[in-house]
Amino acid sequence: MHHHHHDHPRHSFGPHSRGGRGRHRARRGAVVEAVLLLLDERPMHGYELITELDDRSEGRWRPSAGTMYPALQRMEHRGLIAADEVDGKKQFSLTDDGRERLEAFRTERTDDAAPWSEHSAGGRGEIRRSVAEIVGQARQIGRFGTSEQIEAALSVFADTRQRLYAILAESGTEPASDDDTSTAESSAETVAED
Repeated sequence: MHHHHHDHPRHSFGPHSRGGRGRHRARRGAVVEAVLLLLDERPMHGYELITELDDRSEGRWRPSAGTMYPALQRMEHRGLIAADEVDGKKQFSLTDDGRERLEAFRTERTDDAAPWSEHSAGGRGEIRRSVAEIVGQARQIGRFGTSEQIEAALSVFADTRQRLYAILAESGTEPASDDDTSTAESSAETVAED
């Protein structure tokens, strides 16, 4: 059974819009750029690409299968990515042309923001981007790392936690309160500028 929303056909604020933030429509070319960036890290299948974008954008950008799969098909047709059958699923990887296109995207950009972090603003957006990147790396270590790598990562997290609490303490902000973020914002912007 389909429900049609005639007043807002492109914007859904239903069960999938997390935390009331809603989803954003990506700018033209963002899916291609995002796919190239993700495949530069490792080969992935279509559903993995969708969930990675959802995770890294903190739920603000989750391309539908109806957006992702045709985009992957066009990218494969243009020679930017190659598809291999792995465990009965198509797994995509970058071609040399795809790497060249990715370099062109990086050259064209005036900032280092990934397409999935564009909906964030200012110092907070930079923090979100950094956290999303770290989460991706931590997942990789969790999935594929040796016990030594996992121990090393846990040590880095413990150190990072202490350092972040020290930053909060310097500005006199208690980490317990979410309501008063004005002090945390100013220290976050200081961190983001470094």
